Amino acid sequence: MEKVLVFYGGKSVEHDISIITALQAMKAASEDFEFLPVYIDHDGSWWTAENCQNPHIYSDFLALAQSPKRVHMSMGEKSVIINGRFKKRVFKPDAALVCLHGANGEDGAMAGVLQMAQIPYSCPTLASSALCYDKQLTKIVLSHYGVPVLESLTFDSESINKNHIISQIGFPLIVKPSRLGSSVGIAVCHNIKELDKAIESAKLYDKKLVFERFVEPCREFNCAVCILNGRAMPSNAYEIVSGKFYSFDEKYLQTKPCSKAVGNKKLEKQIQALAEKAALLLECEGVVRVDFLMDGEKLFVNEINSIPGSLAGYLFGDLREVVIELIESAKERQIESEKLSYKFDSTALKVFEQAQDLNIYSKK
Repeated sequence: MEKVLVFYGGKSVEHDISIITALQAMKAASEDFEFLPVYIDHDGSWWTAENCQNPHIYSDFLALAQSPKRVHMSMGEKSVIINGRFKKRVFKPDAALVCLHGANGEDGAMAGVLQMAQIPYSCPTLASSALCYDKQLTKIVLSHYGVPVLESLTFDSESINKNHIISQIGFPLIVKPSRLGSSVGIAVCHNIKELDKAIESAKLYDKKLVFERFVEPCREFNCAVCILNGRAMPSNAYEIVSGKFYSFDEKYLQTKPCSKAVGNKKLEKQIQALAEKAALLLECEGVVRVDFLMDGEKLFVNEINSIPGSLAGYLFGDLREVVIELIESAKERQIESEKLSYKFDSTALKVFEQAQDLNIYSKK
């Protein structure tokens, strides 16, 4: 049976949602893989334990986990080291399933670590993840290639020009941290007082804030895309049934469904086509979820989630199949990556060794 690392938790405001995604994924494919859960706590430390798949333990991990052990990456060995009380155990994975939402995961940080460790991983590359994670950069790239996005203004949190925002966008407007997900730190503003409050709240989560027109009335849609070897396969599209905007509570704390089938085949095909185009333009890999806004008859790409909640298995209808495809795709991408050459014959070092005055290199 193939061995798979599962990374989740993390030093992120989306810590708890990441745990849910990982537990769902491991349960769905428990008969297909030998999983090693690697829980990253709020301080950034890596842990595993015998009862990691029990959600109860995460309220106080060190107190409730059975035989907790620290985990470390062995960068040159394509493995991780599990530090027990009396001995170390080496775990050599076939791949890694990345379920880290938000900072230090979805932003590309974990992709970079796993790429350095030469371990196949399920999410997009560092560069693609970073682009998707930053709402401003996503808009810049997509609009350049003709994908419709809402016009917006972006400011550093220390140099916000509220008069310019109001004159260019007007009320109501929406304030978002540029690099965050799960609707955390997002607020709708109808006046200057609400704008001031929203800015102070968003500044807690990011130094770069995005301001855009709040579309009302508005329809929201989700569509996932599975990208395997450059070939994109969109899921069914679903319409969000929510309040004024799709909040954190509506995404994760509702007991009743917050989405419904689109119903209109023409509209669904349009959503799927735009989702596929956006995912390919941003060079995504694995499974991503594309979120849409609809103003009248006009569709806009709102954002792209490079590690979507529950790995978007609910949009494809079978989380087990999604996990299997992610692992297989990760291994295939690693094989292709290892075909590239990382060596280049050069005389630079020999010239450097023979140089009489080594200070000439510091002057260049």
